[in-house]
Amino acid sequence: MRSRLVVAALSATVVAAIVAGVLAYTAASKTITLSIDGKAEQIRTFGGTVSDVLDDEGIETGSRDVVAPSPDSSISDGTKVTVQYARQFVVAIDGDEQSYWTTALNVEDALAQLGIRPHAQAELSTSRSASLPRDGLTLEITNPNQITLVADGAKRKVFTPGATVRDALNGIGITLGKLDEVKPRLGKQVTDGMKVKVVRIAKKTKTKTEAIDYRTKVREDDSMAEGKVKVVREGRTGEARVTYEIIRADGKVRSREVVKTVVLSKPRAQIERHGTKSEPSTPSVDPGGNSVWDQLAQCESGGNWSINTGNGYYGGLQFNLSTWQAYGGQGYPHENSREQQIAVATKLRDANGGSYGSWPHCAAQLGLPT
Repeated sequence: MRSRLVVAALSATVVAAIVAGVLAYTAASKTITLSIDGKAEQIRTFGGTVSDVLDDEGIETGSRDVVAPSPDSSISDGTKVTVQYARQFVVAIDGDEQSYWTTALNVEDALAQLGIRPHAQAELSTSRSASLPRDGLTLEITNPNQITLVADGAKRKVFTPGATVRDALNGIGITLGKLDEVKPRLGKQVTDGMKVKVVRIAKKTKTKTEAIDYRTKVREDDSMAEGKVKVVREGRTGEARVTYEIIRADGKVRSREVVKTVVLSKPRAQIERHGTKSEPSTPSVDPGGNSVWDQLAQCESGGNWSINTGNGYYGGLQFNLSTWQAYGGQGYPHENSREQQIAVATKLRDANGGSYGSWPHCAAQLGLPT
């Protein structure tokens, strides 16, 4: 019986000691929340300050890192300790680099923290949502230039972050054809206010049937009066299938060139006989004013070589304008000299075989052949 009492007493003593130890451990340790760069976990610690906790967890911080509460602050059960590591953030804006330190965890927050507000159309080398690694990040920002774009029948002002004309057009969504022209050239550096023109070039071929003109062969005939013409054989046009290469710039024809010709039927030359026989003029011209032409002019116009009465006939020999021009006359008959009017009248008479029939009334009065 005595032995059992001793055992029971010893057991109670051990239990009491264990309970006392547990109570002592619980009283000495604390449960806190430790957050490292946004990742939180609960830990138990015997440390009395934030610095003790960091040492116990093997966490080292630098002068640029943020620790809250401060390292020398005391802690109690339920305290939250936050550590945010600083990262080097290099920002190159249009090639101008600046180095910063930030505790932000992504690009977007870092830019906001530093007060950097890129243009909505700016081009960033890294996504705004990208994380900032502990070893730092370099971000390139290319701000847009405003250019005047002339393309596809429209003129508009647009922002583009591209460094070259090619980059700008790609950024705007302009797709170029193989033959399209761009001014200035695609490799040209983009500047604010630049004008960029895109000319759409289209090339196609077109084939059609065309007439081929015939040529005229002339044979001189001294048995016919000079100025007489007789057609011995009528000419005949030929046909050819002609292929053109047509280049259009923005829909307007820039050039049209023949690239192929296939003769379907050859033309046949026209043969003419031209008289070369000279016949003396009757009567002869008297430069002194007493020639047959002066007599005709006296009858036709009272001898006034510059007359124009408005009746459609002009000059001393009263030419109508179509006849005058058909035989080489220049301007109006009455504006020319007597000699020039007589020269044209002589051609008309010779073409009529020496007849003065173009002046029927006066020629009859003067007894001239009509």
